[in-house]
Amino acid sequence: MEDNKRLEILREELEGEGYYDLKVIPGQGICGMMRFIFTTAIVVGITNIGYRGRYCYPHALVKDCVLAYNIWDGTEHPMGGWIKYKGEDDEFCNPNNE
Repeated sequence: MEDNKRLEILREELEGEGYYDLKVIPGQGICGMMRFIFTTAIVVGITNIGYRGRYCYPHALVKDCVLAYNIWDGTEHPMGGWIKYKGEDDEFCNPNNE
C-alpha cells in the first residue's frame, strides 16, 4: 500500500499516540514530529506498530526542529542542532556537533 494512502488510514490513530504534523517524505515513509521527555523529535518510518528512527532535538531548539522538518527532503540528515539519531538500525550523535 502506498505511503500516502497508509497515512490517511493511520492519521487518527497516530495523532492519538502523540504524533503531529504527519506527512510522507520521499525515501523516509510516513514521518511526523513528537515530543518526548527530554527532546522533540523528527520521527521517520512510522507504522501502526512503531517507527524506524528519530532525530532528537533539545526542547530549547524546537523552532530549529520544526524548520528542519518543514524543509527536509529526506536525503542526508535533517539540518540544525539535532543531538542524536536513535533507530532500529543505528544510534549516533550529530557529526556537526562534534
